[in-house]
Amino acid sequence: MATRTSSPLSFLLILDRYTVITGYNTDIEFEGVTYHVQTEDKGLAKPIILSLVYDRGTILASKRLPYDDLLVGTFDEEILAARLSRQHTLICAAIQAGRIEDLRQMTLRESVAAADASKAVFVEPVYAEASVAAEVDEFEELFRPIPKPRFGGILDVPIQAEPVEPIARPTTVLTADDVLLPDEAVEIVSEMLGSERPANNKLSIELLGEARFKGGERKSVTFLICRGTERKVIHAAQVMVKILGSSFRPLIFHASTDENGVAKVNLQLPNFNSGRAALLVRAVSDGEEVELRRAITHG
Repeated sequence: MATRTSSPLSFLLILDRYTVITGYNTDIEFEGVTYHVQTEDKGLAKPIILSLVYDRGTILASKRLPYDDLLVGTFDEEILAARLSRQHTLICAAIQAGRIEDLRQMTLRESVAAADASKAVFVEPVYAEASVAAEVDEFEELFRPIPKPRFGGILDVPIQAEPVEPIARPTTVLTADDVLLPDEAVEIVSEMLGSERPANNKLSIELLGEARFKGGERKSVTFLICRGTERKVIHAAQVMVKILGSSFRPLIFHASTDENGVAKVNLQLPNFNSGRAALLVRAVSDGEEVELRRAITHG
């Protein structure tokens, strides 16, 4: 797991009665690289919480979260401070989990959305807490943990033996006088007759072979990347495999598909006896992404 090389430095500057700027600065080391995370409030004149991720002076990612809804009615500084602290904490946690590339992709999506919004006709905004919640939910998806089962302990389910059906014995014997119909005279009517399966052109991942994963194993995993209902194989698709766990640092493997749409990755699964772990597979082709997740059991 990544470690912080310095504790967060917070500062609070009161410019006047109605303008408050707060912020955090934190250095986080991950795989030998020290990333600097800066989060600040741009002030009531520009109500945005801005977070920047630096690598030796270069901005790798950014996150902008408006808080226009707080300007309606009585301004609450405690809510603003809580949002600022939460956004800074989420970005630091994403870096500690090794999700730098996910932060970059999030920044790219926000840049495209901002460019499209600048071309739209202005509409008077309607402030609602739901819009802010949607922004936060999308950001929290970067490191959302594997969901736990909703039940605890052992399920006590009564076991009932299935009834054994008696073996049917023939009552007649086929003789030479019986008439046999040719194969072309028999028509098989399907339950799907008269209805067509909906066609699509979506990208998909298929895991070929053994689908169980256990900590400490070394195995080769094969993936098939295809598209649409006709399962057209995709050549040169980029495949990234992440091994995530709560008790070890994440591992990342990369591969690309051959002319048959197949990618093979040699994995070394970490040996662990506590916490949870999962294997996350992501394929990218022509700007479209698709993901596949499998659980990893204790070694």
